[in-house]
Amino acid sequence: MCRRRRRGVSTIMGTLIFVGILFTSIIPMYIVMKQADNIYIRNVHEIGVSDQDRAREAIEANVYPGALGSPNLYINVTNTGVVPVDIVRVWVNDEVKNSTPTPVASQKSTIIPITIANPSGSYIVTLTTKRGNSFAATSETLSYNTSDPNNGYWYTPSLGIHILVINAQGKFQIWVQNSTWNNSPIGRTFAYITDTNAMEHGEIECTQLLDAAANGIPHYYSVYVQKKVGNSYSNVQGTPVSVVIRWPGGSPVINVIADGR
Repeated sequence: MCRRRRRGVSTIMGTLIFVGILFTSIIPMYIVMKQADNIYIRNVHEIGVSDQDRAREAIEANVYPGALGSPNLYINVTNTGVVPVDIVRVWVNDEVKNSTPTPVASQKSTIIPITIANPSGSYIVTLTTKRGNSFAATSETLSYNTSDPNNGYWYTPSLGIHILVINAQGKFQIWVQNSTWNNSPIGRTFAYITDTNAMEHGEIECTQLLDAAANGIPHYYSVYVQKKVGNSYSNVQGTPVSVVIRWPGGSPVINVIADGR
C-alpha cells in the first residue's frame, strides 16, 4: 500500500511540474509573440498613416529679393494642403542654405530668409519636408544679372497671381481685375475651360500671369471668385481679395485661397 501511494504522489508531482513548465515557458512565449504581433500591426498602421500624410503634403513656394541688388532672398511658403508641413531644408542649386525646422500650418504662409553670397547667374530653390517630400519653387528661375559688375540686379521673367478654390462641387467664375483692365473673367475653372456652366468637382486652380514687371512699384489687383447659385453667380465668402504685388521686396507670385464650399 505504501508503494502504491508513493507512485500516486510521484504522478501528481510530475503533472504539477509539467504544468509549472507550461506556465513558466510556453505561455510567456505566447504572450511575447502576441505583443510582437501587436507591435508589428501598430508599426504597419503608423507607416500607412505616414505615407498618406506624405502624399497629402502640398506647398507653393515663391522666391524674391529684398532689393534689386541685395544678396538677401526671401521664400514665401504657402501650405495649400490639408496637413501641417515642417520645412527642414532649403536647397539652392543643390546646396543647403537653411536647415532650421520651419512649421507651416494648413492654409497658412510663412517667410524663410536666405542669403546668397556674391550672387551670379541663375538659382533654383527646392524645399525638403520632414516627411521626405521635395518641392521646387513654383516661380520661375530667379537670376542675377552681372553684365555691369558695379550694378548687378535680380530679375524674374514674370509676375502672377495663383488662385486656389477649395471646392466640393459647383460651377465657378474667377475674375482678376485692375484699374486698366475690363471686367473680363480669366481662368474660369481648372485648365482654363471656357464653359463656365461645367460642374467642377474638387479643388480648382488657375494662375494669371502678369506681363509688366513691378520694379519696386506696387501693383494692385482684385480677385473675384464667384459660384453659381440658382441662375446667377455670387461672390464666395471672403472675396473679392485685394492683392498687391511688390517686386522686389515681395513675392513675384501671390497665392489667393478662397473657400467655395
